[in-house]
Amino acid sequence: MREYRTGGHTVRALDGVTMHLGGGEFTSIVGPSGAGKSTLLQLLGALDTPDSGSIQFNGTEISTMTDEQQSTFRRHQVGFVFQFFNLLPTLTAWENVALPMLLDGKKLRHVRRDAVRLLDRVGLGNRLGHRPAELSGGQMQRVAVARALMMNPPLILADEPTGNLDSSTGAAIMDLLCHVAHDDGAERAVVMVTHNLESASRTDRVITVQDGKLHSDVVPQPLTPLGGRHAAGMREQQTEIIPTVHHGTFLSKAMVSGPPARRGRHSARRS
Repeated sequence: MREYRTGGHTVRALDGVTMHLGGGEFTSIVGPSGAGKSTLLQLLGALDTPDSGSIQFNGTEISTMTDEQQSTFRRHQVGFVFQFFNLLPTLTAWENVALPMLLDGKKLRHVRRDAVRLLDRVGLGNRLGHRPAELSGGQMQRVAVARALMMNPPLILADEPTGNLDSSTGAAIMDLLCHVAHDDGAERAVVMVTHNLESASRTDRVITVQDGKLHSDVVPQPLTPLGGRHAAGMREQQTEIIPTVHHGTFLSKAMVSGPPARRGRHSARRS
């Protein structure tokens, strides 16, 4: 549970949420403004602490960590992608990508190769020396994705990553995030908050938050055998009966009873 005091009133941003996220899975969180989506993302990334309940990552409780421990957790275990990119304007593209390593005490000259490799990976190998003001919105978001991958974290949290982009550029960023979640062999969990239902339909799982509660949890299903893996058809599931790979577990308020049986990379029990 997470509550805030505002205007002399108590607002319960999240209430009784239980969820389990698995590695190698791309999950989107949708819902109306004020539903609790951003609060949930902040709790998952140790940017905020719940008033009650438990949040665990690979069996480690993160909600009771000290500020220093949470900072270390964020630096090594979580990559963040934001709507407005949050790039430093005085740094070049590769220096922005290298920044997490610099904050971890590494020397700039020692991490340039890794930063350049990541920019090549996101299609910006020809923009290494450009500063944010010299890049388009889509290019800045690609730099932000590369920066989120710099520490090779098992979790990527994306807050409206396509919200400041046009539809075609946003679709390209979704392609990149899908690749990050599925195609690099890292079994990395990607969690995205979005208002864009078309983007959400491309993810492995769509969680809807409403009035601080989990309203629904659906697995997008192809409408026809030729509809593709992320076609827009969805089948609704109860949150508690969607087992995922037991790798990178998040729990809040209550423990899920036992690890799920592995029946494939994105296995889900379906009714």
